[in-house]
Amino acid sequence: MRSFPLAIALAASLSGASFANAAQPAFVGTWGRDAAQCAVPQELQGAPMVFAKDRYDQHEAHCSFSKVSGKAPGWKISASCLVEGDRQAFDFRLSVHGEALTMTDEFGKQILKRCKSSAGN
Repeated sequence: MRSFPLAIALAASLSGASFANAAQPAFVGTWGRDAAQCAVPQELQGAPMVFAKDRYDQHEAHCSFSKVSGKAPGWKISASCLVEGDRQAFDFRLSVHGEALTMTDEFGKQILKRCKSSAGN
Protein backbone atom coordinates (compact mmCIF):
# COMPACT_ATOMS: atom_id res chain seq x y z
CA MET A 1 0.00 0.00 0.00
CA ARG A 2 1.27 3.43 -0.95
CA SER A 3 1.81 5.89 1.88
CA PHE A 4 0.96 9.54 1.33
CA PRO A 5 -0.19 12.53 3.36
CA LEU A 6 -3.74 11.21 3.43
CA ALA A 7 -2.90 10.05 6.89
CA ILE A 8 -2.81 13.75 7.68
CA ALA A 9 -5.56 15.14 9.88
CA LEU A 10 -7.23 18.34 8.74
CA ALA A 11 -8.41 20.83 11.33
CA ALA A 12 -9.87 23.53 9.08
CA SER A 13 -13.53 24.27 8.67
CA LEU A 14 -15.34 24.14 5.35
CA SER A 15 -15.48 27.52 3.65
CA GLY A 16 -18.58 28.62 1.86
CA ALA A 17 -22.03 28.10 3.33
CA SER A 18 -23.45 27.24 -0.08
CA PHE A 19 -21.26 24.12 -0.26
CA ALA A 20 -22.17 23.16 3.31
CA ASN A 21 -25.86 23.30 2.41
CA ALA A 22 -25.52 21.62 -0.99
CA ALA A 23 -26.63 18.09 -1.82
CA GLN A 24 -24.12 15.32 -1.14
CA PRO A 25 -21.30 15.40 -3.70
CA ALA A 26 -20.71 12.17 -5.64
CA PHE A 27 -17.41 11.57 -3.80
CA VAL A 28 -19.20 11.04 -0.45
CA GLY A 29 -18.85 7.41 0.63
CA THR A 30 -16.25 4.74 1.33
CA TRP A 31 -13.65 4.00 -1.34
CA GLY A 32 -10.93 1.36 -1.69
CA ARG A 33 -8.69 -0.27 -4.30
CA ASP A 34 -10.74 -3.46 -4.17
CA ALA A 35 -13.21 -5.45 -2.03
CA ALA A 36 -10.38 -6.66 0.24
CA GLN A 37 -9.36 -3.10 1.16
CA CYS A 38 -13.02 -2.16 1.63
CA ALA A 39 -13.26 -4.87 4.33
CA VAL A 40 -10.36 -3.48 6.42
CA PRO A 41 -11.59 -1.76 9.62
CA GLN A 42 -10.57 1.89 10.11
CA GLU A 43 -8.48 1.02 13.16
CA LEU A 44 -6.09 -0.97 10.93
CA GLN A 45 -3.48 0.21 8.44
CA GLY A 46 -4.68 -0.22 4.87
CA ALA A 47 -8.27 0.86 5.63
CA PRO A 48 -10.37 2.38 2.85
CA MET A 49 -10.91 6.14 2.56
CA VAL A 50 -14.16 7.48 4.00
CA PHE A 51 -15.28 10.79 2.45
CA ALA A 52 -17.93 13.18 3.77
CA LYS A 53 -18.71 16.43 1.94
CA ASP A 54 -16.34 18.38 4.21
CA ARG A 55 -13.68 15.85 5.28
CA TYR A 56 -12.16 12.43 4.85
CA ASP A 57 -10.72 9.82 7.18
CA GLN A 58 -8.42 6.87 6.60
CA HIS A 59 -6.92 4.96 9.53
CA GLU A 60 -4.69 7.52 11.30
CA ALA A 61 -5.25 10.31 8.76
CA HIS A 62 -8.05 12.80 9.31
CA CYS A 63 -8.58 15.75 6.97
CA SER A 64 -10.98 18.69 7.06
CA PHE A 65 -11.63 20.51 3.81
CA SER A 66 -10.82 24.21 4.00
CA LYS A 67 -11.76 24.89 0.35
CA VAL A 68 -13.72 22.89 -2.22
CA SER A 69 -14.13 24.18 -5.76
CA GLY A 70 -15.71 22.63 -8.80
CA LYS A 71 -18.73 20.42 -9.26
CA ALA A 72 -19.49 16.93 -10.53
CA PRO A 73 -17.64 15.17 -11.90
CA GLY A 74 -14.49 16.96 -10.60
CA TRP A 75 -13.42 18.91 -7.52
CA LYS A 76 -10.25 20.66 -6.36
CA ILE A 77 -9.81 20.39 -2.60
CA SER A 78 -7.53 22.08 -0.07
CA ALA A 79 -7.45 20.35 3.28
CA SER A 80 -5.86 20.52 6.68
CA CYS A 81 -4.88 17.07 7.88
CA LEU A 82 -3.70 15.41 11.04
CA VAL A 83 -1.65 12.33 10.22
CA GLU A 84 -0.41 10.30 13.13
CA GLY A 85 -0.36 13.50 15.20
CA ASP A 86 1.41 15.60 12.54
CA ARG A 87 -0.60 18.54 11.15
CA GLN A 88 -0.15 19.09 7.39
CA ALA A 89 -1.72 20.99 4.49
CA PHE A 90 -2.88 18.79 1.62
CA ASP A 91 -4.18 19.73 -1.84
CA PHE A 92 -5.73 17.19 -4.20
CA ARG A 93 -8.30 16.65 -6.92
CA LEU A 94 -11.18 14.20 -7.00
CA SER A 95 -13.24 13.05 -9.94
CA VAL A 96 -16.05 10.52 -9.97
CA HIS A 97 -17.17 8.54 -12.99
CA GLY A 98 -19.74 5.87 -12.20
CA GLU A 99 -18.44 3.76 -9.32
CA ALA A 100 -14.81 4.94 -9.72
CA LEU A 101 -13.14 7.79 -7.85
CA THR A 102 -9.85 9.19 -9.12
CA MET A 103 -7.73 11.01 -6.56
CA THR A 104 -4.81 13.04 -7.91
CA ASP A 105 -2.19 14.74 -5.75
CA GLU A 106 1.50 15.63 -5.88
CA PHE A 107 2.33 11.91 -5.59
CA GLY A 108 0.30 10.87 -8.62
CA LYS A 109 -3.07 9.34 -9.28
CA GLN A 110 -4.95 6.52 -7.65
CA ILE A 111 -8.23 5.04 -8.80
CA LEU A 112 -10.57 3.69 -6.14
CA LYS A 113 -13.86 1.80 -6.30
CA ARG A 114 -16.92 2.55 -4.23
CA CYS A 115 -17.12 0.08 -1.35
CA LYS A 116 -20.33 -1.86 -1.04
CA SER A 117 -21.66 -2.61 2.40
CA SER A 118 -24.40 -4.85 3.70
CA ALA A 119 -26.34 -1.62 4.31
CA GLY A 120 -26.23 -0.92 0.57
CA ASN A 121 -23.53 1.79 0.61
